[in-house]
Amino acid sequence: MVFAALHRIYAGFFNPPQAPKRDDAIRFGLLGASNIAPIALITPARAHSEVIIAAVAARDRSRAEAYAKKHDIPIVHSSYEDLLNDPTIDAVYIALPNGLHFEWALRAINAHKHVLLEKPSCSNAQEAKTLFNHPLLKAPNAPVLLEAFHYRFHPAWQTFLSLIHDNTMAGPVKDAFAQQYAPKGMFSNDDIRWRYDLSGGALMDFGTYPLSCLRQILREEPTEVLQAQGRFDLPSKPGTQDQPAEQAMTATYKTESGATGHLVADLATSSSWIKALPGFGWPKCKVELEEKDLGSSDGETRSVKRTATMWNHLMPTVYHRIDVEDTHTIRRDGKVVKTWKEPQSLKAYSWSPEDGRRVTGEDWWTTYLYQLHEFVNKVKKRDGSGVWVDGQDSIKQMEAIDRTYEKAGMKLRPTSTFKL
Repeated sequence: MVFAALHRIYAGFFNPPQAPKRDDAIRFGLLGASNIAPIALITPARAHSEVIIAAVAARDRSRAEAYAKKHDIPIVHSSYEDLLNDPTIDAVYIALPNGLHFEWALRAINAHKHVLLEKPSCSNAQEAKTLFNHPLLKAPNAPVLLEAFHYRFHPAWQTFLSLIHDNTMAGPVKDAFAQQYAPKGMFSNDDIRWRYDLSGGALMDFGTYPLSCLRQILREEPTEVLQAQGRFDLPSKPGTQDQPAEQAMTATYKTESGATGHLVADLATSSSWIKALPGFGWPKCKVELEEKDLGSSDGETRSVKRTATMWNHLMPTVYHRIDVEDTHTIRRDGKVVKTWKEPQSLKAYSWSPEDGRRVTGEDWWTTYLYQLHEFVNKVKKRDGSGVWVDGQDSIKQMEAIDRTYEKAGMKLRPTSTFKL
């Protein structure tokens, strides 16, 4: 088990098998010399025969040159505009500060480039509606635009969803909980995540994941935010009125059917024992389902109530576990005569042949590699696993973020003034 985990980590994140490149491979350019690109795109691209990381541009050319040398990227452009004007580039990966996503995604699709866009897609719902409903994306042979919620593409997450949306053994969702933590000190006090003007904040960073999870688990958009509260640990800058973005956010949502969802996102988690020390918690989603009637015979009725928990949906290649517990009950004349529990634990590192997916995958494939395969399939107009994040989904995600900030009594992230 330990050897298998080490192999998955080594092959998935550090040294994947090198795939020979096809002549029609998609040539990617990177907007920004970001810290996330190596794990999110550069390394996965090595294992994909139809992807080449061909160029990079950064605000500082010397930084871009050093980045290109480190990651064997052949072309360095002096500006983002120069990269978008490069006719040899087919697609761009945008991992700029959140506040720049809207502008450069719009510029990229106007330049007829496919776009893999880091989450959150935009700063607010107004920007998201403008971007994803833009006429450029409605035209024939329009560029592909994908908000990079990578965890959704992994078989583990889809297996988890199938277990809670199983109509044969599971009732409707009653209550859901999703958490995402980063230990205190992981991000410095001057990190751009704390800059409101760049659309930072816990909900706009790690918080996008548990919110996305809740929306998929509930299968309904939250119609009401029952509670939302941000935590601010950093002081305003001396001599200014600038308020840093929140370091943590908690929220509770309710759907039209009455199901509830609870979100915890903390980018500066303290130890539960000593507050001065960093804390840690696995990414986690837990779901309680309504009791389901399985029918009756001989005067007895049988029902089942399921709970399901997924551990580490964000990095399932390293390790994950899906715990399911079904509580069965037999009643006669409304009285319980027998009850028992059936627990099980599952893992899904690759698609099962029984899934009927067009992408099989390997145990060491990361969420990012699964995502990249689907992006390529979409560009090449091929069927794949069937997993995707469409534009309306991205708009609804930003609408839920806006409503959360409003409930917390906080300002929405600022809207870009850029127009084509």
